[in-house]
Amino acid sequence: MDNKKYIEIKKERRQKKKTLKRSASAEEVIYIFEKILEGWKTIRIYNTIIQNNPKSEISKKNVENISTGNSKVYQNELSEENYKYYNELRNKVYELHKSIKINSIIDDIN
Repeated sequence: MDNKKYIEIKKERRQKKKTLKRSASAEEVIYIFEKILEGWKTIRIYNTIIQNNPKSEISKKNVENISTGNSKVYQNELSEENYKYYNELRNKVYELHKSIKINSIIDDIN
């Protein structure tokens, strides 16, 4: 097996593993990002997802992790337009989370 093929197989395996570990669909990740930007608490987001889709495998902890913006959705999971939208949301959520963290540190100092 040549090196390029090995790297491609490794990349696909890693992507599949991370997607399964996330346990949320790409659409659910976008939904979580939208609701975080609207100011919803993570427990409310989790409860809404479970009420709308009882078969969802997402956990409260996954919602909390995704809400920080540290969730990777791969380009092959979404259309090109939705993937761009996801990236915009992710950047906004990440910046929001970072600013909340900084404000929390400043409050602790004072």
